[in-house]
Amino acid sequence: MASPSLTSAQQKKRTELTEHFVYDEVRIFYVKEGTGAVSPVDVDQNGVPDQVENVAKQIWAAHRLFCDVLKFPDPFESERYKGVNCIQVSIRDRSEMSNLNGVAYSRAQRARSIPEGKPTDRAIVMAIATQVDPIKNATPTHETFHLIQYGTTYFKNSWYLEGMARWAEHGTGKDGLGEVKYSPRGPWPQIPLHLKQLVNMKSESEHVLWNPIASRTDRDGFLSGVKLGKKLAGLTYADGSPVLQDRFLQGGEVMRDILVELGKQDDAAFEDLKYEKWTEENVRALENNPYIYKAIMDGLRKHDSKVGPFEVPKPKK
Repeated sequence: MASPSLTSAQQKKRTELTEHFVYDEVRIFYVKEGTGAVSPVDVDQNGVPDQVENVAKQIWAAHRLFCDVLKFPDPFESERYKGVNCIQVSIRDRSEMSNLNGVAYSRAQRARSIPEGKPTDRAIVMAIATQVDPIKNATPTHETFHLIQYGTTYFKNSWYLEGMARWAEHGTGKDGLGEVKYSPRGPWPQIPLHLKQLVNMKSESEHVLWNPIASRTDRDGFLSGVKLGKKLAGLTYADGSPVLQDRFLQGGEVMRDILVELGKQDDAAFEDLKYEKWTEENVRALENNPYIYKAIMDGLRKHDSKVGPFEVPKPKK
């Protein structure tokens, strides 16, 4: 972890993003020259660098797919994000964002002033690395899904947060469901040894929890044109390739139900664990894990009556 002085020094060096592009509710800020400059390629010759246009389209498509088509809770309608009406995206060099491909922030803020906006606009915020090519990389979808998670629940334990967002990447990606390393048949709940391993995972939990759940509950993940609507089904990147690359995502309904249950269980955890407020420490606390797993099993049980009971252990007195 960087020292505070180093962090502030790094922030001072961050590139000022002087260009912007608006695509419906998505606002992209970027530079054409210097550190973090986007690729100048503009195949469709519309005056906007293709990389910028493609990032915007993938974020827009992910927001529409999850919140409009699959009915996940929309962060724009969340109690946590009152007044939010846009997604503000910085495209920066990876060196200015802790060498990450992307990062989503859990706090809303006043939107950056642009001629197309209003002074009252409020934004949820993410950053995407210049090194990311959205045609080959679903990071913009991953970060958009984090914003959906943040708007629904305060929990941020990595095995839930990152694993579920990795599942979400398949919404715009082209590899079907991805790897399944735990039998979709279960048992559900998993045995204590598996749970002990699970809570120490990050994104790799996708293969032993999230993808198996998706496979268990959804045999046909095809996203039909009727379901998607004309604009989303026909949306293409600047090179003409489809933004929803294989129009296939298993588990949309169960994942939505699980996320809704997580929004209920964070209230239970807040009360039981006697949190005074949600902090950067307790949103990731180990004590959250049984509440998160209970939400997952409660959501799964709505789609599979064979799922056994799972209760949060009573706090020790």
